[in-house]
Amino acid sequence: MTLYNTLSRHVLAPSFDLIRGARTMKCLTELEESQWWPRERIEELQAERLQRLIRYAYDRVPYYRRVMNERGLGPADIQSTADLAKLPVLTKDLIRANFDDMRAEGYPRNELLPGRTSGSTGEPLLFYGTKSALYDGGYAVGLRSMGWAGLRLGDRTVSICGVRRPERVWERTLLGLSLRLQQIIRVDAKSISEATLPGIVQMLHRVHPRAFGGYPSVTAHVASFIKDSGQPAPPVHSVVTGGEQLFEHQRELMREVFHSEPYSRYGSHEACEMAAECEAHSGLHVHAEDIIAEVVDDGGKPVLPGQQGHILITSLLNYGMPFIRYENGDAGSLATSSCPCGRGLPLLGTLLGRTADFVYTPSGKRVAGVSLQPSRLALLGVTKYQIVQEDLDRVVIRVIVPSVTEPDGQAEVGRRIEGILRRVLGDDMRIEVKFTDHIEPTAAGKYVPVVSRVDPNSWLGQEGKQR
Repeated sequence: MTLYNTLSRHVLAPSFDLIRGARTMKCLTELEESQWWPRERIEELQAERLQRLIRYAYDRVPYYRRVMNERGLGPADIQSTADLAKLPVLTKDLIRANFDDMRAEGYPRNELLPGRTSGSTGEPLLFYGTKSALYDGGYAVGLRSMGWAGLRLGDRTVSICGVRRPERVWERTLLGLSLRLQQIIRVDAKSISEATLPGIVQMLHRVHPRAFGGYPSVTAHVASFIKDSGQPAPPVHSVVTGGEQLFEHQRELMREVFHSEPYSRYGSHEACEMAAECEAHSGLHVHAEDIIAEVVDDGGKPVLPGQQGHILITSLLNYGMPFIRYENGDAGSLATSSCPCGRGLPLLGTLLGRTADFVYTPSGKRVAGVSLQPSRLALLGVTKYQIVQEDLDRVVIRVIVPSVTEPDGQAEVGRRIEGILRRVLGDDMRIEVKFTDHIEPTAAGKYVPVVSRVDPNSWLGQEGKQR
């Protein structure tokens, strides 16, 4: 630990909390203690906070009061995570249809923070968070998970991510001051291209960050450039990724280039950071003091640990516009075992990405993007790909393969790519392979590997429409 780390933790960050009217560092201290509690004690804390939230939502939020009354429920009927199944799943469509009724009556307007999702699934969403949920819990869990990656407050970090500029001058000023004090250098993911990659690598060598990372696709792109160029990789202690699913072939590439096992973080605009990997790399610890994560089937009923399903999130901190059993569009599973690190926090065993990242086949299969064997595509020289399901029986895969430019070579690689997908998707799917030199990212600079334009309900049948 350097003198600046000590100064950041005990002087600069607490002073910044005073300026901002926040209690981030106090929450961080509490979280660093509670992570080692036994699972039972963490679940007791969860239940207490859930009961408080449910009572508040029933008293102050018209939408939840109406929903609970329609089901003959009162606040006393929701005592623990297991009781949440009595409530319906909260979808983006429901939020849009009940937007005004979802805001808490009497909640101070100056404490609300308007937010929006990027809409990479084609469903952008407007919502309200709160200053306390973001500045206190949200920032604190982020600092805790950075500690799991071996980083301390004040360690120099380079992060390639979507860069949003706050609209208000004072917010931009505070953000700039915060980044400077934390020694965080942000690079806009939308600026990454073949032309800018050499400068990015030079900057990493120049500033000597202790941590490097950002969106997995972009971080892997930088790693691939370094590997192909033959130049030495800039020495970094930790590679930390988030904002997208981290695929195994990306993890292997980062490990090979940077000689460091990557850390994956899982979050969203609606609920801040929700889970992250610790040093054991045995799954993603759910920040259970502030978040309840459920995994449910198509009917909204909880599934057993190890079984895959839709992820539902309940934020225990956002009282301004509570999100209870919110379906954020991701799929995954809860782990069947505890982490060897000794923390009592539950684990997400798998994270399969968004439910929109599935391909549906005429034979009735639902194939997750991670099952489409991206590591085998990488062995063919594919540096980036995007699979778009245009119809129930037709997918188009666009690939970037810099090492193969001749028509005959592309034809051979195309046949092999089709064969890889055919073994997973089946013979009833038409597969087209298109070579390109650019795949457009989302507005936030993210890379979307699988896009399905097929309505899942048309494939799932009537039972998938009601939850």
